[in-house]
Amino acid sequence: MPDTDTPYGKVDTEALQALRDMFDTTTILRVVDQLDAIRSRCSDPAGLRDDLLRLHGMAHTVINGAALSWSTTGPTLVDEAEAIIEELDDWVALLNHAVRALRPLERLRPDSE
Repeated sequence: MPDTDTPYGKVDTEALQALRDMFDTTTILRVVDQLDAIRSRCSDPAGLRDDLLRLHGMAHTVINGAALSWSTTGPTLVDEAEAIIEELDDWVALLNHAVRALRPLERLRPDSE
């Protein structure tokens, strides 16, 4: 099938028609919202960065015998590690979902390329 010229380059005509019938472009906006949530959690003062630094301090003390660098009240080393792993697993799932949501747009690549 021939290609279709668009303002953003040539696309496969058949794939374009299929996407016009079934692809909801607001999917892309939902991915933006998900990334915004991850981004803010990464860099907030009480975000993942600080959680990882706390985990490092705890692990450095327990594994390497370093002096205490964090309070000993609060979550245990294992609880902190599990919480971070769970959050990262959730993010991986969100990012995999985003990839699957955007993957149909790859079908637009013309056969001529």
